[in-house]
Amino acid sequence: MRDISVELEHGSTGCPDGFVGLALEAIGRLVARRMNGVAELQTVLVDRMVELATGPELGAMDLLFEDFRAAHVPVEEIATHYIPEAARQIGAAWDSDRIGFAQVTIAISRLQELLHALQRLVTTDSVGCTSGATVLLIVPPGEQHTLGSLIVAMELRRRGVSVRMLFAPGLSDLSRLLATTRFDAALITVGSIDRVEICAKLVKTLSSLTKGRMRVAIGGAIVSQRAEALARTGADLVTNDLSLVISEFSLV
Repeated sequence: MRDISVELEHGSTGCPDGFVGLALEAIGRLVARRMNGVAELQTVLVDRMVELATGPELGAMDLLFEDFRAAHVPVEEIATHYIPEAARQIGAAWDSDRIGFAQVTIAISRLQELLHALQRLVTTDSVGCTSGATVLLIVPPGEQHTLGSLIVAMELRRRGVSVRMLFAPGLSDLSRLLATTRFDAALITVGSIDRVEICAKLVKTLSSLTKGRMRVAIGGAIVSQRAEALARTGADLVTNDLSLVISEFSLV
C-alpha cells in the first residue's frame, strides 16, 4: 500500500489520465443548464473559442473579448458556460485522437488564462469577509489540470460565497491555515481514479484539524465511477451538483 501520508505532505507526479474524465464528465456537468434564465450557447462563439485555444497564434484568446462583447454575452456566462463547453469539446477531440496531448494541454492552459482574466473583471470577495459563507476548495496532490476547479471557485464567488483555493496541500499547510482561518465547508475536487485514497486522507485530516466541525464535499470526474468508494471516505456529501452542495451546507 502506498504511504499516502508522505504523498499528501509532498505531492506526487500523477498521470494525465484524469484530464479525460475532467473534460468529458466533470466539465460536461458544469456546462449543463442548471441555472434559470441561461440561454442556449451560441455555436459560433464556442467554435471560435475552441479554434483560438487550439490554434498556433499567440495572444489569440484576447480576440475573444471583442467577439463576446459584440454578442452581448455576460462575463459570468463566458466563464461558467462557454469555457466549460470549449474544454469539453477539446477533451472529446483528444479522446478521439483528433488532437494530441501537447495541443490539448496548451489549449486548456489558454482557457485557464482566459478564466483568470475574466475573474479580474468580476467582483470577488476575499477570505475573512464578515458576511457570507467561506469555503476551502482543495485540489489534491497529483491532479494535473485545474480548470474545472477554477470554474467552481468562480461560480461560488458569483453566488456570494468566499473561496480559498489550495493546490496539493501538505499536512503542515492545512494545519497552519485551519489554525488561523475558519471555513464553513471544504470542497475536494478529484479527477482521477487513483486519488480516492488521498481524498480519504484529506477528509480524515480536515475532520481531525477542525474536531469534526467542518463539513466536507467531494466532487469531480470520478464521482459516477467511484461513488461508493468516495462515500466511504467519510465525506458528508459526494456530488457534482454545486447547487446541492450550496443548499445542503447552507452556504447562501
